Amino acid sequence: MTELLHRELTEEIIGVYYDVYNGLSRTYPEFIYENAMMRDLGQHRIRCTRQEEYRIFFKEWLVGLQRLDIFVSGEVVVEVKVKPRLTRLDQAQTMSYLKTTGQQVGLLFNFGSPEPEFERVFFTPKQSQPYSSPPEEEWPDLIFPEMSYQIIGGLFEIHNELGPGFIHRIYANACYREMQDRGLEVRPLREMTVFYRGEPVGEIKLGHLQIEGDIMLFPVAVRDKGQVEPENLRRWMASQGVSLGIMANFHAERLEMVFMKETV
Repeated sequence: MTELLHRELTEEIIGVYYDVYNGLSRTYPEFIYENAMMRDLGQHRIRCTRQEEYRIFFKEWLVGLQRLDIFVSGEVVVEVKVKPRLTRLDQAQTMSYLKTTGQQVGLLFNFGSPEPEFERVFFTPKQSQPYSSPPEEEWPDLIFPEMSYQIIGGLFEIHNELGPGFIHRIYANACYREMQDRGLEVRPLREMTVFYRGEPVGEIKLGHLQIEGDIMLFPVAVRDKGQVEPENLRRWMASQGVSLGIMANFHAERLEMVFMKETV
């Protein structure tokens, strides 16, 4: 049964978690707890790696690299959080990392909660749900509707396949590949000009895509959509002669989208 996989190993890891939780306060960043767990795991002669890079694939394409907190004995993924309580999003992120490593067992530990809090996370291939795009009626007023629905369908497929928890660049690369695969002309852009009172004042790094010359796609992975100001994106769209923008946030458990129209 899945719940019995690596039982002795996970019990040892959980014991290390309790030791570290009880030995440190709740005030440190994640890497402090990771270092402490690595120390104790080593004393238990448990083989493990920390912040090791793994290749992320979307369909057959390599779309980037992601670091895992701790990987124990090549069998158990350990994810460390420091927050008041764990959420379903934390579970979903750990599930994404299990898919990345091809493993079935993950342990999600929280060092920020007032009492010890951890969860076992299990993954089996049958848990991957078939992709289905949302009904077009949800966005009845989009310009370029046929192309827009193609893009939206691709975004949902990417989120369904990869899940949350990866860095922005991985989703941007997956978007580029998926839009190409759907027969759309895609131009990757690496920077965005910032405007102040109608004048450019500099450029910032922001991987985004211009599709068929008509739609700007902004893939992001942020905890709060307010971190990205739509008005700034609209000014950039106007400067490029683009009248529709789609900001897609892949960080959340459900794909979040913001549509921006600009008169050009």
